[in-house]
Amino acid sequence: ALREFDLRTQKVADGKLTGESGGASFLLAYVMGFILYMAMVLYGTQVMTAVIEEKSSRIAEILASSLTPFQMMLGKVVGVGAVGVFQLGIWGSSAMLVTTYRGQLAKLVGLPADAIGATPLPTVRPDLLAVFLVYFILGFLLFAAAYAAVAAMCNSLQETQQANAPVTMCIVAGFFSVLALLNEPTGHLATVLTLIPLVAPFVVPVRYSLAPVPPLELLGSLALLVLTLLAVVWVAGRIYRVGILMYG
Repeated sequence: ALREFDLRTQKVADGKLTGESGGASFLLAYVMGFILYMAMVLYGTQVMTAVIEEKSSRIAEILASSLTPFQMMLGKVVGVGAVGVFQLGIWGSSAMLVTTYRGQLAKLVGLPADAIGATPLPTVRPDLLAVFLVYFILGFLLFAAAYAAVAAMCNSLQETQQANAPVTMCIVAGFFSVLALLNEPTGHLATVLTLIPLVAPFVVPVRYSLAPVPPLELLGSLALLVLTLLAVVWVAGRIYRVGILMYG
């Protein structure tokens, strides 16, 4: 009881030590989950705001004379989504370069190599960055289409604050699902959450950063997410077509 000891945690993948600490892996997973949550909410809200502004200013009536409602909705979603992917791509690429070549960067700024080696920086691998961006794109398209449909049914920004609650709650549920699997990323709960399309955009990138995900589970998750995305976009397109020119 009186003897002092030093407890160190190390990440193990495929039965081999990765050289990363458990704290660094936890930090990477938490930051990824938080970034996905903030990006989905902020960019999804931008889509909703753009739709309601065009509807309230009657610009949508002019656009509808030369574009189909689905093309109008797709322009909002793809335009804002491209900005989000570009921004997250810059952040992710920068993190990958900094963590991969931190020794060389330390020499450039005159820092000792020992100090950099002791810094608990997790490594952002290229495959992890690819999974992160793919699930962000699919998840954003899913929730942005839902936000656009909500805006088409409302007449003002005040109405959207209440009407978008179901969509926002799904995003919040995805973020809290990430916290539930941090302690056991390979357990039964993690497997189930991976196959639920509404939380998979948050769960799979974080789980992939903590432990290897079986290829079948990854493909199954992507297939279910794409099918759900197509269904939501189809429903949102029909709602958008009817609601964009309805007032009062």
